[in-house]
Amino acid sequence: MNEVPGNEAALSDATVNQTSESHATVSGESGDHEDAVPRATQRRASRVGLGLLAAIAAWLVPGLGHLLLGRWGRALLFFFAVAGLVLTGYWLRGNVFPPHSSDVFGTLGFLSDASTGVLYYFSRFFEAAGPDVSRAAGDYGTRFIAAAGVVNLLAVLDAVEIAIGRRS
Repeated sequence: MNEVPGNEAALSDATVNQTSESHATVSGESGDHEDAVPRATQRRASRVGLGLLAAIAAWLVPGLGHLLLGRWGRALLFFFAVAGLVLTGYWLRGNVFPPHSSDVFGTLGFLSDASTGVLYYFSRFFEAAGPDVSRAAGDYGTRFIAAAGVVNLLAVLDAVEIAIGRRS
């Protein structure tokens, strides 16, 4: 099977170590295994860094994290889903919660609204007349805006999992 002079053992009889870079080395050779550990650590660190970058980008602009990862379809889907929910909520004159609230639900509402990233700051343009929660449409608008924040948080988590290699 192995016709190299002086090497009578078959290749299948030798113990083979696989490094994470998918090249095989016959056991007994030195140097490759010691280099594999720092390389794997560097790859993990770069994946964590990419995950952090994707998380920040996905929070700031819905879909941007997926766009950085080359997932155009998901990027467009998340952008239009979050932007559609936010704009619908604004047009229905939903309540956008301020950053400071003495109420626990007001704080949760702010966190949900702020999870839409830069779209949260567009509310100042749409809310010139103030929220209208006296009608059912205004109350629905508040829920649309909050739902957009939750969808964007799910998009952030999805982008992070793709970046670190847990999901494809």
